Amino acid sequence: MKKFITVFSISLFLLFSINTVTAIAQPKTYSQGFYTMNDLGLNENTLYKVRNNEPYVEGLLIIVDSDKKIQQLIRIAPNSTENTLIPLKNDYKFIIYNNVRLNFS
Repeated sequence: MKKFITVFSISLFLLFSINTVTAIAQPKTYSQGFYTMNDLGLNENTLYKVRNNEPYVEGLLIIVDSDKKIQQLIRIAPNSTENTLIPLKNDYKFIIYNNVRLNFS
């Protein structure tokens, strides 16, 4: 009986001490400015999606390569759905224009 109480107590202790934590990647939010791949924490050759979370402000995202050629230009409507970006390279720079909050995921 003493062994049962000990095992039961340890089992209850372990049951209540183990916390399940749900790990969900948080989208990265950025506002107006100039950014590099490292600033945004994005990886090369990965497809990303960008979304505008501002309810009333339209945004503009310009992706420029090292030769200063525009690779992609996206006009993002307020509360937009996700827009898919081109596969990115390490030398790309990002220009976010207007007072928007863009999420990269």
